[in-house]
Amino acid sequence: MRKSTFLVVAAGLAAALVAGGLFASNMGFKLNYEIQDSVAAGGGSGQSTIALPFNQQTNIGDAFDLITDINTAAGGSVVAQVAQFDAQTNLLASYNGSIGTAFPILGGEGYVVQVTSLVNYVIVGSHDPSLVVALDAQGTNGSASGQNFIAYPYHSTSADAKDLIDEVDAASAPGNTVAISFLSKTTNLLNSYNGSIGTAFPLVAGESYVIQVLADVAWVPSHY
Repeated sequence: MRKSTFLVVAAGLAAALVAGGLFASNMGFKLNYEIQDSVAAGGGSGQSTIALPFNQQTNIGDAFDLITDINTAAGGSVVAQVAQFDAQTNLLASYNGSIGTAFPILGGEGYVVQVTSLVNYVIVGSHDPSLVVALDAQGTNGSASGQNFIAYPYHSTSADAKDLIDEVDAASAPGNTVAISFLSKTTNLLNSYNGSIGTAFPLVAGESYVIQVLADVAWVPSHY
């Protein structure tokens, strides 16, 4: 399944995922996350999804703060816009620092960042094991299709899209998860997996994903 509705017009337990630049412990983590421009991505428009910590150790309260923080990391004005997913329209609601709304940054919510130059953005925070992520089905809170744009938890035990489908279904009912999707940086389209059709793509720390469900789910992500 392929969707095109995601265009912008948005020292105990320890692990070290060197390839992804993630260094984590039971107290927190630090991730060096590469936000790619169109050149680095090999096409597209410089859009990347970003998953901020459930518990932030920064002062990012809204979209304006996020733009400022990324620009500071880049040493210049590289953020064209940031966006959140509007479940009522299946489109992105964007903010560029002056046009649009500086929407609040919420734990568990995914965002899209569009940049004009590659940025190595250091993200620091920790997981909140008590945070309940609400996955709305079609019609709930005005959701048009039951799609939810969710920040992938840094301490998640789900390694790929199949694991995530199984995890969400375990919190609801078998077959409740319609699909898990990621945003392709080269096409600006969603690539989806429904448990049998598509590829059970690996989940990457720092990225966000679309989870589409048939019935509402109060989901507490599994974590290590």
